Amino acid sequence: MGAKPRRAISAVVALLAVMALAAIGAGTAGAETVYNNVPNPLPANFASIGLAATSSNEFGGEIELVGTARRQPTVTVVMSSWACETGTVESGCTTAKPMKGFKVPVTVRVYNVGELEEGPIAEKTKNEKMFYRPSTNEEKCGPERWYDPTTEACSHGFAFPISIKIGKLKKMPKRSVITVSYPHSTGPAQSLNVSVSEPPENTLSLGAQPVEEWFVNSTWSGMYCSGETGSLHGEGGTCSTEAEGTNYQPVISVSAN
Repeated sequence: MGAKPRRAISAVVALLAVMALAAIGAGTAGAETVYNNVPNPLPANFASIGLAATSSNEFGGEIELVGTARRQPTVTVVMSSWACETGTVESGCTTAKPMKGFKVPVTVRVYNVGELEEGPIAEKTKNEKMFYRPSTNEEKCGPERWYDPTTEACSHGFAFPISIKIGKLKKMPKRSVITVSYPHSTGPAQSLNVSVSEPPENTLSLGAQPVEEWFVNSTWSGMYCSGETGSLHGEGGTCSTEAEGTNYQPVISVSAN
């Protein structure tokens, strides 16, 4: 990879780091961060859950807020893109224009804990710009991964934040379940994932994660401990086939007024 592509990747990574910081404090003036599981600086990538790969419609976790700000929350979600402008991760992944991206409608939902069957208390859908991951660097990373010259790390996916304000929610509960969903049956969204982290990574700086389970609506039994599929519930996570004993939680933050 020549000097020009390296500079392009460095510029993209630096820009997304700034976006991450801005997103955490997103919303109206005076917004307070009340939950933060997004580290600073943002790494090149995280472990991640792909909705397409796991036959899932919705994925999230239970959170507990700090402070008193609860009005009109903005939820920042760190995505992980395995999508290539041309080719695939497994074969000839090439991205000529890293900032070009593609649009995907993303829905964030907020549920009362213990009342998932009642449906969300609020939700918002926003057409978000997603990014292709950088081109494969075989010289430094082998046949599938891209190289981040800033951190000297090799990664399959590319982490970046998006932010969605739920303006109609007047008071967010102190404890709630937040989920993310997006259409993923065709196009680059098939290779779009939700970033997750585990406690040893020390990404959680504000708030709490009351339970180890993740919350998912999937038709694949491997996302659940019980094997029950087809509805949103919290019997998935650590003991599931997908998690393999790891306590994964979504990489998100919440700010509110």
